[in-house]
Amino acid sequence: MAIIVQKYGGTSVGSLNRIEAVADNIIKTRQQGHQVVVVLSAMSGETNRLLAMAHSLDKQPSNRELDMLLATGEQTSIALLAIALIQRGYSAVSLLAHQIGILTDNHFGRARIKSIDNKRLLQSLEQEQIVIVAGFQGVDVEKNITTLGRGGSDTSAIAIAATLGASECQIFTDVDGIYTADPRVVPAARKLDCISFDEMLVMANLGAKVLHNRSVEYAMRHNLPIRVLSSFCEGKGTRVINQQNEEWLLKQQDISSVVHQQQEVMISLSDIPTNEVVDAIFIALANENIDVDMINQSFHNRRSEIITPLISLSFTLHKRDRLHAVSVLQNVTQTYHLPTIKIVENIAKLSVVGVGVKSQVDMVFSILAQKNITISLIFSSEIHISVIINEIDLIKGLDALHDAFNLTLLT
Repeated sequence: MAIIVQKYGGTSVGSLNRIEAVADNIIKTRQQGHQVVVVLSAMSGETNRLLAMAHSLDKQPSNRELDMLLATGEQTSIALLAIALIQRGYSAVSLLAHQIGILTDNHFGRARIKSIDNKRLLQSLEQEQIVIVAGFQGVDVEKNITTLGRGGSDTSAIAIAATLGASECQIFTDVDGIYTADPRVVPAARKLDCISFDEMLVMANLGAKVLHNRSVEYAMRHNLPIRVLSSFCEGKGTRVINQQNEEWLLKQQDISSVVHQQQEVMISLSDIPTNEVVDAIFIALANENIDVDMINQSFHNRRSEIITPLISLSFTLHKRDRLHAVSVLQNVTQTYHLPTIKIVENIAKLSVVGVGVKSQVDMVFSILAQKNITISLIFSSEIHISVIINEIDLIKGLDALHDAFNLTLLT
């Protein structure tokens, strides 16, 4: 009897009718002979409602107390689902993270899972119970409630699946799989039957919202297959697997997807005297848990005479961190007497992902140039190339790249 871990997102449990539909879906899996562990998010809109209440009291509420507050959303959804399953004649138990020993670090709002004690889970499964676990949360060594950040229920599910040695972790969302682009933005986008961990991790890091990036890292580390499915309609979904385990996956196309990320800002500083000051900038941001994305560094002289070149630095980060980052950077600029910080908003990141992207770099630049799209920053790796462009050009760029690489027509 295989163990299947299923995760349902907020829209999947967004109402009592949806919770009952999820209960029926779980029963189908159980009737196929599987043991089932379910991980739930809060009901759709609940986390935002709780955040709004907190921010109405304090514009910058305590991170610890925010985690205490936000963790209540999952407690509601897991209890309701357990009630629905019990009413249908199935033995079910709802458990909070601390009850099954999900231990995290103490970075409130962005905690990372350190370990999971599977004894309570295995005990419940041996008693033929359907186990329903609150996603998105854990506890630190001092028993403080922590949360894993937006999308953290994916990570909860995959970590639990790895701990139990599950045969597969099924992620149920409001889309029926992973697409060559966001189908809400690019209607011609095509659903992928299968994708490698490497490509999915890059897509998640670059802005694809189907899977949380930490969850993909965890699955990749434990070689745990993921399947992304819709909770609203039946289908085979998209499998995320280790490409070395599937010969046919090695024959996949050079370019698998085009991904975009909005909600970004670019920060620039100039006349930085030494690399030590550059290091001080990034250390200060890291100490405040501010994630920096794309980075560009260049050198210039103030005058024509030969002197030690000054450094110009530009980098991007999420818009939610803008005010915090500026506050941190102002301390650095005052310490080292740097010029004013320049902030560019209304930008977007556009990325092309695939195992053969290195051979397509010139084509990417050519396509964007043909559409008169100006590139502000560039970053590339073995498996992707990303550019920062004006947000107004995003749709035009997405459509152009998706069409140029024939992503709609791939088989």
